Amino acid sequence: MMAEGRRMQSIRSPWAATFDQFAGSIRNSAIIAAPFITRAPVERLVAKLGIRRRSVRLNLLTNLAADNAISGSLDVGALAWLCERVPNTVVRHLRYLHAKAYVADERLAIVTSSNLTNGGLYRNHELGLAITAPPAVKDIVDNLTEYGNLGVLVPCDDLTDLGMLVRRAQEQQNFANQFAPGVAGTKYQAIVNRIDERLVQLRTAGEEFAINPKRSITAQLADAVKYVLRVQGPLPTSEINPLVRDLKPELCDDEVDRVINGQSFGKRWKHDVRNAQQQLKRDGLIVLENRRWRLV
Repeated sequence: MMAEGRRMQSIRSPWAATFDQFAGSIRNSAIIAAPFITRAPVERLVAKLGIRRRSVRLNLLTNLAADNAISGSLDVGALAWLCERVPNTVVRHLRYLHAKAYVADERLAIVTSSNLTNGGLYRNHELGLAITAPPAVKDIVDNLTEYGNLGVLVPCDDLTDLGMLVRRAQEQQNFANQFAPGVAGTKYQAIVNRIDERLVQLRTAGEEFAINPKRSITAQLADAVKYVLRVQGPLPTSEINPLVRDLKPELCDDEVDRVINGQSFGKRWKHDVRNAQQQLKRDGLIVLENRRWRLV
């Protein structure tokens, strides 16, 4: 994959053979970030892992938005199958993920324009870089890990359930296109809403949220604020808010006032972000100087 002695090398289309080498080189862990993922490349990945699939830790970042899944750009069923075949797979949903990156064992990083699809591997004109310089690889790993941890954790069983909803939506969409746009369209939108609601429920899953939802939301938004300030530097609240909203869209919706376990979220999210900032200030992690927040 990399010429001897080189720390960076360009990757050009088609790059399926390079992907096979990447997958075959994974020994202990891997990170894959791609908003679009389809079945055939997932099967290639599992095949190249071979018996190591039972022990490899795979961190998968993708975009499970309903439109991606229903259009087929993201095969939710393939992700559920992957979790079964590679048991130590962790899938996280990030609505605004656009990066495509593939990391093997924190020693090789491929940053490319290619999604994990047949089009990306074979047909599309893609361009990328394979990087082995340790500081650069570590920087990519750290960024993907921190960004990924802000996403929605989606367990295997929930992927299976989401896959069933996606198939129902596709059936309703096909029916609407052919026979009854008004009636079937309403049913279709109801299923789409269920997919969106399920992702919100997963965002607020866990014992901590069940015990104290307000504290849990403050902690999640505090993590987002810290990430924004680490990446962007000192910012006023007015500039922090939209960046946090894009990181936690399930909790920061100006259109919907969600009520979860009796706790209201949604339209009041900016108030919750302010609470998170104040908590970080009390903890000595951020300070306000000249109307800009910065990390300590």
